Amino acid sequence: MSKPTRTRQATNEGGQIALQKAQQFLATAQEAFDSERWDSAGLNAIHAGINAADAVLAAVAGIRSADQKHEKVSILLTQNVPSFSERQRSQLIGLLKMKNTVAYEQRLITKVEAQRLVQAAKRFLAWAQQNCS
Repeated sequence: MSKPTRTRQATNEGGQIALQKAQQFLATAQEAFDSERWDSAGLNAIHAGINAADAVLAAVAGIRSADQKHEKVSILLTQNVPSFSERQRSQLIGLLKMKNTVAYEQRLITKVEAQRLVQAAKRFLAWAQQNCS
């Protein structure tokens, strides 16, 4: 049996800060994409998704993930956010699965990979904004 996902309490203010960070990361991701900086676009898109997930958890459940494995946030969203559907789960997992590739592998990501990441982050953030209001 796997360990329960670690959490910390989160305030509405903390959730709003996470949402603002997600918006900033997404804006930077789009700027990087437009400038053909694929890795910068990808990593900023991933961070937009992570912060958007934190924002929703704070707004809906008053918690945030404290687990070192970012993928565990999807478990918390499933357990605590009724509107977290398979579509949002797929978008978030798609972002998180690429984190090590973008940040640590000894290769550059492609334009297509960067585009997928930015699009997934846009869609996930749009959903997050609806759930944080």
